[in-house]
Amino acid sequence: MCCQESESPMCEDSGFKVNHKRNLSNGTSELSPPRRSKRQKSTTNLKELSSPEASELEPEEFTPALKEEVDDKPLVDTAKEKKKKASVKKPKEDVNPKKARKSKKDQELESMPLAPRTKGLRMFVGAHVSAAKGVFNSIHNTENIGGNAIALFLKSQRKWDNPALQDDHRDQFRKLCLEKGYDAAKHVLPHGSYLVNLAQNDKAKSKQAYTSFLDDLRRCEALGITLYNFHPGSTNQTPLPEALSRLAEMLVQAITETTTVVPVLETMCGHGNTIGGALSEFRDLLALIPKQHHSRIGICIDTCHSFAAGYDLTSPAGFKSFLAEFDELIGIQFLRALHLNDSKAPRGSKRDLHANIGTGFLGLRAFHNIMNEPRFEGLPMVLETPIDRVPGQNVAIRDGAADGSESESEKKKQPKKGPKRPAGAGAAAVPDPGVWAAEIKLLESLIGMDPEGEEFRALEARLSDEGRAEREKHQGQYDRKLEADEKKKAKEAGKAKGQKSLMDMMKQGGAAKE
Repeated sequence: MCCQESESPMCEDSGFKVNHKRNLSNGTSELSPPRRSKRQKSTTNLKELSSPEASELEPEEFTPALKEEVDDKPLVDTAKEKKKKASVKKPKEDVNPKKARKSKKDQELESMPLAPRTKGLRMFVGAHVSAAKGVFNSIHNTENIGGNAIALFLKSQRKWDNPALQDDHRDQFRKLCLEKGYDAAKHVLPHGSYLVNLAQNDKAKSKQAYTSFLDDLRRCEALGITLYNFHPGSTNQTPLPEALSRLAEMLVQAITETTTVVPVLETMCGHGNTIGGALSEFRDLLALIPKQHHSRIGICIDTCHSFAAGYDLTSPAGFKSFLAEFDELIGIQFLRALHLNDSKAPRGSKRDLHANIGTGFLGLRAFHNIMNEPRFEGLPMVLETPIDRVPGQNVAIRDGAADGSESESEKKKQPKKGPKRPAGAGAAAVPDPGVWAAEIKLLESLIGMDPEGEEFRALEARLSDEGRAEREKHQGQYDRKLEADEKKKAKEAGKAKGQKSLMDMMKQGGAAKE
């Protein structure tokens, strides 16, 4: 302390003036800074500070007092203030706000299928539906579109490593098949992975492909599924007979390691080195498989693929000829399923471009042929047609029409909007299973319909008109390709004609010397 306790209100020491306050409770005094108005901030203190006594003080001893006197503000403990502010609790924001309860009408609309399922038909039409979050969901999704056949992926088709089939998913699938009246042994047709090539000549890759293939077959048996569809694979630029031999060997091995499942090979479009474009290739494959295993081998006709490979499925005569060739080369008893797809590309183009029923080059007449073919009764028929649509242009199902309008339940089931698209870009297309629902009803309506009647002709013309622009585009591409191929052949032929053999050149050289 610079001053002793005193009754005097003021004392001077070292040039500082301080106030004494008597603490009446304990008889001590407290020092407090002088209270002055800003007008009284005279030069007195400055004069006192300039005195020799004041000059002996260290800066840290007088600077705080000077600051208090000049600013007339007490020092603030900023750390305490921050802590105090931080301790004040803000009201919590509701991170998960409660969703508004749906009305009874909304709940009923969401639970209603897009189209009613027609039972008792001889033809079993469905689509390749999603099995996301469990294979049993494929049954719900099929019922939603009114399908009588089911196709699905048993696991991810684009990667090798997949988790095992869960027991509860297996049990739910079997239970729902019984409850909903789907025969898993006859009308469920899983599709194999696109990665698998059983004709692979690389040993390591071949083993990887076979392991994945066998895993799928065992999943089928666990689920009570008999048919399993897959692509025959590729020769990988090796001779076709060698590739078929490798494929046959793998199939025999898989059959011996399973008990009931039937591998079903799909007809292909014949592009590049793919196997299965020509029906004769299946004949040659079956010849390499012992006959005791033939009951567990099947073929699936993909209408788009076979049409693109060059077969006529449209005209009644062409369709009849195709089935006759199938029966002669392979045997109609091997036909176990069909994939129903129209084609955006012309016949013989060897391009795998699926189109919606009646809008492609196959046309509605081809599917009338199929839906009225007695030998196809009881087989699973699976749609793999495009279902991406711009919101607001969905197909109405409930009234049996296909006029492009929306029903109330379809409006409720519209997918959520995605991110904002760039200016000038069209609206984003989203998957609309209502397309499959409409196509199933369309195909079922063809059973017994007169192909020469007004109803069929009007339907055929309308669907054909819908796909006209797409067909013209791909026809132009195909024509340009044919033209380029012809020019290439002519150029190669010209080179071959102009080239002389070494023997001819030697003869000419000898004649010149003579």
